[in-house]
Amino acid sequence: MRPLFSLFIFLFCAHGLTAQLIKQKVEPKQGLLQLAPNISVPYEDAGYTLVLPKSETAKGLIVFFNSDRDTINKIFHHAIPLGIAVAYVTTGNRFEFFFEEERMQQIESYLQEIISQYKIPKGNLLFCGMSLAGTRALKQAIFAKQDQRNSRLVPRAIAACDSPIDFVRFWQSLERAKRLNISPIAVNEATWVTAYLEKNLNGTPKNQESSYINYSPYSFSNLETGNERWLKDIAVRAYTEPDVQWWMDNRGKSYYGMNALDAAALVNTLQLSGNKEAQLMLTEDRGYRPDGSRHPHSWSIVDEKELVEWFNQLLE
Repeated sequence: MRPLFSLFIFLFCAHGLTAQLIKQKVEPKQGLLQLAPNISVPYEDAGYTLVLPKSETAKGLIVFFNSDRDTINKIFHHAIPLGIAVAYVTTGNRFEFFFEEERMQQIESYLQEIISQYKIPKGNLLFCGMSLAGTRALKQAIFAKQDQRNSRLVPRAIAACDSPIDFVRFWQSLERAKRLNISPIAVNEATWVTAYLEKNLNGTPKNQESSYINYSPYSFSNLETGNERWLKDIAVRAYTEPDVQWWMDNRGKSYYGMNALDAAALVNTLQLSGNKEAQLMLTEDRGYRPDGSRHPHSWSIVDEKELVEWFNQLLE
């Protein structure tokens, strides 16, 4: 089936009434993704949603590594008035880990299409993501840096919100959650994630540690320089809200089960390597889900206006 395209105008009030264009590329994808035995989810349509200033000219592009076709994420309220476009991209797998290089090439092809058609400077890409989408943002940047061909799209900056980064640590924390069996939510997540990791990385860190290290954007288990070396000249922000008491009370997890550990370790390593634009963004009591429930693993910990202002300064 051929890709579908749509165009419509959306009005919003942010800095006064502003008009912008929203364009979509939709590549229908059907079927189920098997995450683990007895656990499967439907694919979503691949493609992207692009939010542009009304003039269709933009000085930069914020890229979110999730579909968000209903634009629940409203960061474009702050970006569009500054002349920065926003794109939401997806391979069609909402639980995409980027195990396969082809999936990163797929995303790269979408970005190439966007910057070429709308004449966005390819050096002004700004990657973003919450949780696993933040992992994808980091891995896409590493993928681009590993091959320095002119066609590669290296971001000027990356903002990852409470993302798993060290997959040796992540697997171990999930395996512990299964063994303790305290929180049904934690056990369910641990069951499918460990199974999916073991399937795609050919085992566990106990017998395939190198596979987990090579996959991870950063791994504390690696005593040598790892994939973080590809990020040393990219501005990186790692957001996290390390409310360990919440995790203990609600999920039976300690610091070892929190992505905050990865965020601090990555930023520390980047700073020690000379990256003066690596920042650990710690928050307190900002993590809430859209329904108002408390959860430190939420995009709400990010001050979107301030983030866009930071991005904008990097483009000037």
